[in-house]
Order: sequence, then C-alpha cells, then structure tokens
Amino acid sequence: METFAEILSAIAAVVLTVACGLLLEELLFGGLVRLFVAPRPGAREKPSPKREEAQEEEEQEEKEEHTCLP
Repeated sequence: METFAEILSAIAAVVLTVACGLLLEELLFGGLVRLFVAPRPGAREKPSPKREEAQEEEEQEEKEEHTCLP
C-alpha cells in the first residue's frame, strides 16, 4: 500500500508540473506570439498613386491653412 501511495504521488507531481508548464507557456508565448505575428490593420495595403497624390494634396492644404500671413 505504501508503494502504491509513492507511485501515485510521483505521477501526481509529474502531471502537476506538466500542467503548470503548459499553462505558463500558453500565457507567455501564446499571447506574445499572437501580438508579434498578428497582421496589423492596413499593413498589406499598398498605397496607390492616386492615394499618394491625395495625401500630398491634403498635406499642402494643411500647410496653407496654418500660415499666419495673408
């Protein structure tokens, strides 16, 4: 009976260690990998020439609006 208790406690210790390790790994690396690997919104969009021209025009309009002299 004593041998059975020792074997059972050894198995329980191994199972607990593996479960804690998996939980820690999932919390740390699962979340970190998701942050680093997840695609950013708009990252795959390539700016078209029309979009670049529109952005340049908006920047010029903003510069013109902020001048103090008439």
